[in-house]
Amino acid sequence: MRFKNLGLLTLLISLFILGSCQDPSTIGLDVNPDILLNAKVVDTSTIYTKLLREDEIITNFNTRSVLGYLDDPQFGKTTANMILALTLPTVNVTFGTNPIIDSAVLVLPYGGVNYGDSTNYTVQVRQLDELLYFEQQKTFTSSKVWLKKPTIIASKVFKPSYRDSIIIQDIRIGRADTIKKVIPQLRIPLNNTFITNQIINAGSANLASNKAFADYFKGLHVALDQTTIAANKGALMLFNTSGSGENGARVDIFYRNTNTNGGTDTTSTSFPINGNIGSAATEISWDFSGTPVAAALNSNAKSNPILYLKTLAGTKVSLKFPYITKLRNLGRNIVVNKAELIFTTEDGSTTPLTPIPLLKIYKWDIAEQPQLLPDENSSLNSLGLGFVDGFYNTTRKTYTFNITNHIQDLVNGGIDYGTFINTFNLGGQGNRLDIIQRSIVGGGNNTGNIKAKLRVYYTDQR
Repeated sequence: MRFKNLGLLTLLISLFILGSCQDPSTIGLDVNPDILLNAKVVDTSTIYTKLLREDEIITNFNTRSVLGYLDDPQFGKTTANMILALTLPTVNVTFGTNPIIDSAVLVLPYGGVNYGDSTNYTVQVRQLDELLYFEQQKTFTSSKVWLKKPTIIASKVFKPSYRDSIIIQDIRIGRADTIKKVIPQLRIPLNNTFITNQIINAGSANLASNKAFADYFKGLHVALDQTTIAANKGALMLFNTSGSGENGARVDIFYRNTNTNGGTDTTSTSFPINGNIGSAATEISWDFSGTPVAAALNSNAKSNPILYLKTLAGTKVSLKFPYITKLRNLGRNIVVNKAELIFTTEDGSTTPLTPIPLLKIYKWDIAEQPQLLPDENSSLNSLGLGFVDGFYNTTRKTYTFNITNHIQDLVNGGIDYGTFINTFNLGGQGNRLDIIQRSIVGGGNNTGNIKAKLRVYYTDQR
């Protein structure tokens, strides 16, 4: 009985303390019945949301590359070309006696979603006219324009099919050929004369090492033929430009040579593309002239009512919370129970182009370097990576960020060097080409029902 009375007394004391909080009407707040009893809620529109250009990204040393051309009325024209260097299967490659090519094919396994129209496209392959330095750990950014030779050495009409496996002929040495099922992939036949002249007849010195071969052959430039794509159409596609064996990107060369008995053998040699070590890059260009994105980027206003978030070195959003001082001025006993930042997508903007699946939030430090928010920084004893959320909610059509510790820090007097949202994880290079979508959301000064909101639930412990 004593424990029951003690529990009741504790409850009454707690209710008395919570009930003694300052009246929220003094700063224009309302009580939210869904939150802890007598907690206050700031449901504010005082957020400055400014659209900015994203920094360039490194596009080699990734496992995936992007190919495509997308003409989006809101965002303009995005072009993505693949830059591929071949590596040798072994040192000192030889093709035997009197090699005669049967066929050669560039094999590109699909790496995920096709973003845009699922229709026929024409892919074109040319030889690079400059070196992709994959052995020297040199990085290349998204804005680099790669030199290429004018001659088209391969062209194919295809329809993106990243879900469907295909059946191909399986050439087996010393046995009868057969067929086999392989993973979804784009197979581009290369010009036989080109492969004979440039690879089979390359000579022993050029085939002695990866460095010698790269210096000699340079690589391949892969792009879509934009003249065949209608206005306000197109697509961006992900390809795995790494891996090994049958699941890896490569050039397969099928040929015959003379064996020691004077007969003819049919064989093949594969030249892998190892994007993870730098032998693949993506060339990205974005023409947004005359678009709503251009108007937002060029605006001198503190806040944009509509925010255009674009991946592939596109845009990011700077955030300012100018009226956090209203909570700070209440005193140092303010406890932030929950703070969430909510962005809502613009009506009609989620089809046919689906939104970015995940947005990331960071803060700048005094040196203008990006840092994790306290909520996501596991070294600060927070709940760690993933707690902040930022995933797109397909039902509510919103992005929600849990930034409780970040707002508490600002309320406690922490210096705000700026917060921002971008479209990729800054923790590494490996995923910066994996996301190819875009999103349109309301900003802090939007006058409609998609206004960005910072919702803070707090109690005053005095």
